[in-house]
Amino acid sequence: MGIKKVLTGPIDWFMYNVLSENQRKRLGDLFTDEQKEKLRAIILGKQQLQRQELKQIRYHLYNLGFQDRGLSELKSFYEQNKYPYIKRLTAWELALWYANDYSKEGAEKALQYIAVAKDGEKNQDQLRRFGIVEAECYDLLQKKEMGKVVLQDLIHIQPHPDLFLGMANLENSIDKKLDWINKVMEQYHLTPIYFEKGNDSTYDDLRTQSSNESIEDVPKISVILPAFKAEQGIRIAIESILSQTWKNLELIVVDDCSPDGTAEVVKEYVAKDPRVKLLSTPENSGPYVARNIGLQHVTGDFITVNDSDDWSHAQKLEIQARHLMQHQDIIANTSAHARLTEDIKFYRRGTPGKYIFPNMSSLMFRRKPVLEKLGNWDSVRFAADGEFKRRLIKAFGKNKFVDLNSGPLSLPRQSVNSLTGSSAFGYNGFFMGARKEYVESFSTYHQSGRSLFYPYPADKRLYPVPEPMWPKREEKQENYRYFEMILVADYRDIPNEAVDKIKSLSKTSSRIGLIQMNKYDVKLSNKKIRSEIRALIDNNQVHMLVFGEQIKARHLVVLGTSILHDFQRYIPSVTTDQIKVMVDHFIETDITKYKKNLDRYFSGPMHWLVKDNDLFEKFKVAYPNEVDFLLLDKDWKI
Repeated sequence: MGIKKVLTGPIDWFMYNVLSENQRKRLGDLFTDEQKEKLRAIILGKQQLQRQELKQIRYHLYNLGFQDRGLSELKSFYEQNKYPYIKRLTAWELALWYANDYSKEGAEKALQYIAVAKDGEKNQDQLRRFGIVEAECYDLLQKKEMGKVVLQDLIHIQPHPDLFLGMANLENSIDKKLDWINKVMEQYHLTPIYFEKGNDSTYDDLRTQSSNESIEDVPKISVILPAFKAEQGIRIAIESILSQTWKNLELIVVDDCSPDGTAEVVKEYVAKDPRVKLLSTPENSGPYVARNIGLQHVTGDFITVNDSDDWSHAQKLEIQARHLMQHQDIIANTSAHARLTEDIKFYRRGTPGKYIFPNMSSLMFRRKPVLEKLGNWDSVRFAADGEFKRRLIKAFGKNKFVDLNSGPLSLPRQSVNSLTGSSAFGYNGFFMGARKEYVESFSTYHQSGRSLFYPYPADKRLYPVPEPMWPKREEKQENYRYFEMILVADYRDIPNEAVDKIKSLSKTSSRIGLIQMNKYDVKLSNKKIRSEIRALIDNNQVHMLVFGEQIKARHLVVLGTSILHDFQRYIPSVTTDQIKVMVDHFIETDITKYKKNLDRYFSGPMHWLVKDNDLFEKFKVAYPNEVDFLLLDKDWKI
């Protein structure tokens, strides 16, 4: 223990007092994730094991949707832990859980846990994050002045742009908000911004102050702007691009068959500025098909994207393009952003205690090498920015891609209504449902060694994705998809016998849907679904169904009962003519809990089938009043 203290003391002092957050990040980039874990294990010992346990609880709580048990396990872990470092980490996780509820009750609970997280913490970056969330909680409780005290104390110790944006959130007037926002701009040597209508302004009144700078004799930048139902917000996006200091650009707007006046608004700009072009998708297909159509018409040396209702700072293109010009070995970069709500408040989307973070959709890349090697974006309806970035890094190397520490060069519009609501297909800092399945599917493809070049248009997909991501969605009756049979299992841990049955069924049944239902088991956290099952999914005969879908089926079969022990949120809604539960072992705990969970997932008459006579008799003895839904089925036929 004494040796570890001798080692960790100087390391902690150097890491958190000498190095900045960005320097620590660059140092961390020198090591692989596996190497970093080994270093932590050497330095922290048993605490590292507990840190991993906390990570697994968090994974089950967020990614897998075990909200009841996950939160209960997190609280137990907190109560029982004796290590101050782990206790603080766990208190922080509990604080975030309650703070992200965005309710007064949640804010009160979050503040209690933040107090524990702060106690004994020396890392100034971590204290800053605590303070930002603490101030948000005081704001929710209508105690803004207390929030200001928290942030001002931190600013006095170490001024930081995230703290300035936190202060902006606590101001009521636009002028006072601007004072804090422009402190951020000043820190990053950016031109100040303003709102055109003063205190009566809205998001759409955002502007960059004129610097009279005009950069013209430089490479051309192609900006692709996909748009759908953007009549109300597209003007600010277009005008912020046309007002860039980098004048040598083309703006290619691709209308995704909007039912409103989006195209008419764009035509106004086409008539005024020869740099603006308007294209259209043949049918509504999502932003990435729109981007790919734009990609076929680009003429610039560099390519980037701007979303249809997002404001960009006038220096955004200049800063990213200059970086590429000055670093000829770099293939692509991104700039940073801070999400801004319509009532002029900054929002930390999935980034605890941070408002400024890399903007995935700001990716700017060199046209020739990237188009030759990678081709196009994946033609899905959402989430393809992450896939493109991973493909780019795999093709060119991690050191060819840079997230610039640029300051907030975009202030993307965040709908106030979407803060507390959680879309089935949205992203809140973790992968779940369709996005989780998408990442696993494309990662399998990337690791296969096959071509990373994605053609457009493509004859067929290179790998399957969930139906909600298809550019051309399946025709439905009353919003339901129909399947002959649905098989529910934890495909990470499914026995060989079941795999063989599924393979056989895939050749004989008309159409099969698979639902991944997880066991609460930390040993399986790092496992993906079995490769034999992944290989069967073809979006034709076999489909992976995801949270947010509505399904009707003739038969639904649950392969094993362990997956019914704890309720998990991210399961698609299914109505079926018949439910069969294949009971594979004796249920020690209350069997009615399993049945209730099944009722919450699926609608239809159910039978629990027990293959073994001795097991069936054991159930009858243990649950004499509750086994009317159990049947003996020695064939155990699916």
